[in-house]
Amino acid sequence: MTQSQNKNALELAGSKGAIQKTDNADFTALQAAFAQQGHRLHHVTAPDGTGLYWAERWGLVRYLPTLHDVGRFLAQIGGRL
Repeated sequence: MTQSQNKNALELAGSKGAIQKTDNADFTALQAAFAQQGHRLHHVTAPDGTGLYWAERWGLVRYLPTLHDVGRFLAQIGGRL
């Protein structure tokens, strides 16, 4: 995939309401906040630019479709950024 194709894929993903490209520092801060609550936060980005998040603890997995859901779940488990 060329640079222009990659840029277009991110623009298309954003226009469809998909998760925008996540800044690594922000995601690292989220992972640290989850770790303080005993959870692990994971993220995978598909080739089309959409993302998938999930949190796990004790072998149980919680699917989190958006960053908004990640933040809500963090608050639910007592975490803060």
